[in-house]
This record gives sequence, C-alpha cells and structure tokens, in this order.
Amino acid sequence: MSRNAFQVYASALKKWRKKTLNLIIDSLLQIVFPTRCPGCDKVLAVGERGFCGGCTEQLHFLQEPLCPYCGKPIDRDQMCCADCRAHPHSFTAGGAVLLYTGQMQESMARFKQGGRAEYGKVYGRLLWDAKREWLQRIREPVLVPVPVHSKRYRKRGYNQAEEIAKEMARLSGLPMRSDLLVRVKHTAPQKELSKRERSRNLQGAFRCRADFRKLCLQGKCAIIIDDIYTTGSTVEACSQTLLQAGFDKVYFLCVCIGKGV
Repeated sequence: MSRNAFQVYASALKKWRKKTLNLIIDSLLQIVFPTRCPGCDKVLAVGERGFCGGCTEQLHFLQEPLCPYCGKPIDRDQMCCADCRAHPHSFTAGGAVLLYTGQMQESMARFKQGGRAEYGKVYGRLLWDAKREWLQRIREPVLVPVPVHSKRYRKRGYNQAEEIAKEMARLSGLPMRSDLLVRVKHTAPQKELSKRERSRNLQGAFRCRADFRKLCLQGKCAIIIDDIYTTGSTVEACSQTLLQAGFDKVYFLCVCIGKGV
C-alpha cells in the first residue's frame, strides 16, 4: 500500500470511528436524558430533533399580513394591529414564529414550569431559521434575554429566555449578554393581569448593569429574546431600560405571539 493510499485509509477510519463514537454517545444520552417533542412531550427516537411529525402538522406558523411593529396577525386592510395603534412602543420592531394557541400554550407552560429547559434548543433553532435574514439586516445586534428574578431562577433552575438565546447565539455567532439586564423586582405572574396592570406590575422591575458603559455596547442594537409576546408589557419595560442605558435601537424576537385585539 502506498503512503498516499494509507493516509486516505487512515483518514477514513478516523472519521468512521468519530461518527460511530458520536452515535454511541447520542444513544446513551437519549437513554439517560431522552429528547422530547416540545409539542406533545413524548420521547423522540434516537437521532430525532425538534417537533414530532404529528405536532409539526398542528403548529400555527405566522403568515402575512403581520403588524410591522410587533408581528401580530392583522387583516389585509390594516396598517398595524390595534395594540400598536393604541400603545406606541419604544422598541423599533419585532416578531415571532408561532401563534400562541392550544398546543403551544401547553408547551410553554412545561417550558417555564415543568423543567423542560431542553425545549430552548428547539425554539432557538426555530427562531434562527425563521428570522435569519431579518437579523442579518440589523446593525451590530446583541441578543439580550429577558431576565427572571433570582427567586424564580432558584426555584426553576434556569431562565427559559436565556435557553432560547443561547441556542440562537450558538447557531448565529451573534453575541449574547444574559448578564446585561437584571430583574430587581419580584413581580407577580403576568398571565392573569390586564394590560394596565401588567405595565404597573413591571414599573422599576429591570435595570442595566452599573458598568454598562464599560462594555462598549453604546450605539449597538439590542435584540430582546423571550418566549411569549402577548401585550408587550415585558418587552416594552426591557426596551426602555436598554435605550436609557445607551443602546441605539431595540428590537425583539419571541417564539410565540398572541392574536391581540
């Protein structure tokens, strides 16, 4: 066997061994930490990722026409949604991928309260795949996940928005700062509150790090990352804080969004 032929053989053998080892590791991890479908929470087969086939068919992906400010579905004769007409925002624009209905409401409840932190990888990839071109048009974007209060973090063990942002950062190569925004007020859950009550609930809830100006982020654009956008109160509170700190513009991306009014 010639030297070149041996090198080709050795290289092929090395690749085969690496591939086989990765398959073995994936199989063992699937046994110890089974991958689940975020839609129905059923365990997926080895090698499967994301939503199972049945759940994929039930997902309500957002389609045009959408509000140019928040991304909610609108009628074709509307310029923007009623929410954005009635309550102007400090953020420039944003959007989501899925409608927040039935299946996704249950999925997000498990993601937040059921210990399913691994859903964040699926949702992060979903956002990146859907919003890649949109993100590439934004000048110097920095991913900023909405923070949770330290009490809630200790109870939950993770921040669901950060799990989404981490996967987006891994796939995109964009910088992600989970230490930038701090939630200083332990607020009541937003779910059962009206829009006015939500805004009042979030007053003074966030602040930026005291050494923000040392981080060389002035003039850049923040992309707030969260799981759900309903009234926009949380995103708006974060946006105001980031703009006051020195960001040039603020945008947002969420996995799910409500229909609005």
